[in-house]
Amino acid sequence: MNQKVRRLLIIPAIAIGVVVFMLMTKGKSEAPREEQGELATPVRFVTVQAQDVVPQAIGNGNVMPARVWSAVSQVQGRVIELPPRYRKGMIIRQGDRLLRIDDSDYQLDLAQAKASILAIQAQIKQLDARKRNLNNSIKIEQESLESAEKELERLNKLIKQGTVSVSSLESQRRAYLAQKQQLQNLTNSLTLLPSDREVLNAQLAQQQAQLDLAQLNLQRTEIVAPFNARLAELNVEQDQYIRVGEVIAVLDDMDQAEVEAQFPLDHFSQLVQPLDIKAMMAESETPGPHLLDIAAMVRVQRNRQVNEWPAQFVRTDAGIDAQTRTVGAVVKVDDPYTGAMPPLRPPLVKGTYVSVVLEGQPKADQIAIPRQALHGNVVYVISGENRLERRQVEVGLRQPGFVTLTAGLKSQERIIVSDLIPAVDGMLLAPVEDEGTSVALNMAVLGSLGRLNRTGE
Repeated sequence: MNQKVRRLLIIPAIAIGVVVFMLMTKGKSEAPREEQGELATPVRFVTVQAQDVVPQAIGNGNVMPARVWSAVSQVQGRVIELPPRYRKGMIIRQGDRLLRIDDSDYQLDLAQAKASILAIQAQIKQLDARKRNLNNSIKIEQESLESAEKELERLNKLIKQGTVSVSSLESQRRAYLAQKQQLQNLTNSLTLLPSDREVLNAQLAQQQAQLDLAQLNLQRTEIVAPFNARLAELNVEQDQYIRVGEVIAVLDDMDQAEVEAQFPLDHFSQLVQPLDIKAMMAESETPGPHLLDIAAMVRVQRNRQVNEWPAQFVRTDAGIDAQTRTVGAVVKVDDPYTGAMPPLRPPLVKGTYVSVVLEGQPKADQIAIPRQALHGNVVYVISGENRLERRQVEVGLRQPGFVTLTAGLKSQERIIVSDLIPAVDGMLLAPVEDEGTSVALNMAVLGSLGRLNRTGE
């Protein structure tokens, strides 16, 4: 069978297949089309409510000791005692002796001052004895003068009677005048004694001052730590000769630490209550941190470990940084080494970079929402029919984790906290409550730091 005949046999087979397919599909109707309904977009939401809000500001700064003491030499001499363990960074307790200077010269000054005082005191005793002697001599001379006066009167009577010579009368008159002169000399000597005593008293006071100075210099030969501290600098060695005015050592206070942190001006201003400073000064009132009622906490975070220290708001800086528009605030931490367990909880040593949390007085009946729920000045609200409503709001406080609204939202309304793109008014939603965000919002709003500090819990 040739090729042409084969082709002719294939054509009837194809035709038969087409006819069979048409017969099989004939009479079948199309599948019914279902009309597609409106799709609901899943979103996460939180329910807002009016509550007390504690405004907060967070700043950063470096730890510095509250007191830095420079041990300046007030006397000169050779260092004869310096504990070899004293090196930079060592801890020194209050009352520990840092070093001792040779006190031989000051011991001699002390002995000389004591000897001078004893000599002057002896002169004062001698002066008192002289005063007693003069008083006794004056009494005797007074009696002698009275006797000479009586004898002169007797001779004056006898010379009128002519029983004594004129020469005897003149001789008695001279004796009377000599006795009177002797009495006057003694009286003059007694009169000068108080001035002599004043001179001796002045000399005694001068020598007493020299004694006090010698004792003070003797005390200054020992340098003692005035408080618990860490040794920041040590500038002397054993047997070194030091002079007056040299800085021997520098000690950093361990009992208290301070942090000067910088805060955004708009955040810090939300903590401060209105104060009429001019009126207060006119009434002799001193404005200070006690009027601001600001609670404070110092926080250090390393990896996932967070350590906190209660602090006290002390003061603000003198002005505002013109470049960063931040205000500096100083907080104080008592016992920054208490509870230190390096490396889990290191102490607040000098230079540690920390965060400072400040909290102001609570503000009542505030509507607070998470920051991610605010889109410009618009909040996405879920209506009762689970549809989207884009609502304009007015913002009050802007806090690190939340904002408060002064208008546009009511308590118990639901707002969307998840990303919604696109956000079209009236679109159908499938809302799911975000409990984690609700808990985080409540923790940020309540501000347990300020509450604990104020109630003393």
